[in-house]
Amino acid sequence: MNILVPLDFGKESENAKTFAAAVAKSIGGKVILLHAALQTYNFASLADEEYSSEIKRSKNLMKKYVEEFNNLGITASYRVIEDNLESSIEKILSMDEIDFIILGTKGAKGVKKFLLGSNANEIFKNFDVPILIIPITAFFDKVENIVLTLENPEDGPEYVRKILHLTKNWGLPYEILHFNSGTSDDTDDLAVKHIKLFEKIYPDTSFGLTSVFSTSIQTGLEIYQKEHPEAMLVMLSGHKNFLEKQFNKSETVEMVYHTTLPLLIIKENIT
Repeated sequence: MNILVPLDFGKESENAKTFAAAVAKSIGGKVILLHAALQTYNFASLADEEYSSEIKRSKNLMKKYVEEFNNLGITASYRVIEDNLESSIEKILSMDEIDFIILGTKGAKGVKKFLLGSNANEIFKNFDVPILIIPITAFFDKVENIVLTLENPEDGPEYVRKILHLTKNWGLPYEILHFNSGTSDDTDDLAVKHIKLFEKIYPDTSFGLTSVFSTSIQTGLEIYQKEHPEAMLVMLSGHKNFLEKQFNKSETVEMVYHTTLPLLIIKENIT
């Protein structure tokens, strides 16, 4: 698998780089490091000499990072592209087959900015590659299970297939996260039926069930992430993605993503 890791040399991208190394090591993946120079520097205000110096510095840092990956036994390469992040990612995707992108973020505001902000939202909308968002406090060796949220249970089998394709070799168990509002028609029985269906379709994989009693998804996610700091969340995104719906409903959902939980987002149209 090929993993694309955008870097801006900040603490968030440093942590994403470390996380990417652990993922690549576990699956035998290849890493492509990307630095979008115009995303970091305001070259309009720099003289030609300063401009060249900053580009040289960026390339030297990227070479150093590639050596770090190689010393871990991981195949890695780098690109420094003098363009904005969206265009730089587009160029990489046109040249290389990328299985997913790992992106570092500060947390709630970082996630919201990435998913809903003008620049990053364009990246999310325009590219079908799965995106793994890594909060600054998240570490791969702390992740103990992969947790699937099912917004539309009828999409379950295909959703699970996509997740297994990306994460099966990570060596982590799977759980289904079910939000139970406590009403008579909202029990865990349906979730159990779906798990049995998944295990019938994918007999080599087992799925646990975690049920959170909550009257809203926002509150349920907040409860879950506080009680399960060892999890990595996976969400399926449609035309109007799950998280975007929640952000539109309430700003309190930002509290959920002041979190140590990595978040993998997979688009419905990814094959």
